[in-house]
Amino acid sequence: MPESVLIVGAAPLPEGERFYRGLLAKAAFVIACDAAAEWCAALGRLPDVAVGDFDSAEPGAPERLIDAGVDVRRFPAEKDESDLDLAVAVARSLDCRTVTFTAAFTGRLDHTLASLGTVASAADLRSGIEEPGYSAAVVSERGVTTIALDTSPGRVVSVVALEPAAGVTLTGFRYPLESAALNALSSLGVSNVAVAHRVTVSLASGTLLVMASRGAGGILHD
Repeated sequence: MPESVLIVGAAPLPEGERFYRGLLAKAAFVIACDAAAEWCAALGRLPDVAVGDFDSAEPGAPERLIDAGVDVRRFPAEKDESDLDLAVAVARSLDCRTVTFTAAFTGRLDHTLASLGTVASAADLRSGIEEPGYSAAVVSERGVTTIALDTSPGRVVSVVALEPAAGVTLTGFRYPLESAALNALSSLGVSNVAVAHRVTVSLASGTLLVMASRGAGGILHD
């Protein structure tokens, strides 16, 4: 079973093809949502699993994917879960340790907010996001409660509460916090700046999304 899974949504940034191609090439296991499956194939990486109702895919996509050897999990359009939720369920069935989401955070605002909710729901799987402009990790009482980020002074790092969070501590930042409380989607942690080569984010309860501008280094789980 794969230790890490890349979940690909159907909302990539138009100018990010080179980034996505590289991300797909390095992925150990890929689960693609709906139209993302053939998009992944066009970038040179057949997904291992394709899930969704395929309402946004080209006609005949499921059949072509099956012919190419992809494990296709098709669902009715009228369902209670998003395609991204279905992909997380597949990842859980594989007993993977980590999930990374990509190409799922542009387009409609309601879809983007729901996608962030899905990322938060996978906190126990050490969930994160990789996009052309930024890298992100979830810090949560249901998963990892502290992360360290190797960066460089001057890099922008935002900390956004996906649900109310308490005991939030930020060290190595221009605007540090000590055991603070953040309301859901509070602007308090947005556009902070690293002043050290390693910054840390921790909490006692709740869920945070820590977003580092691309080039800020890797997010490390402690």
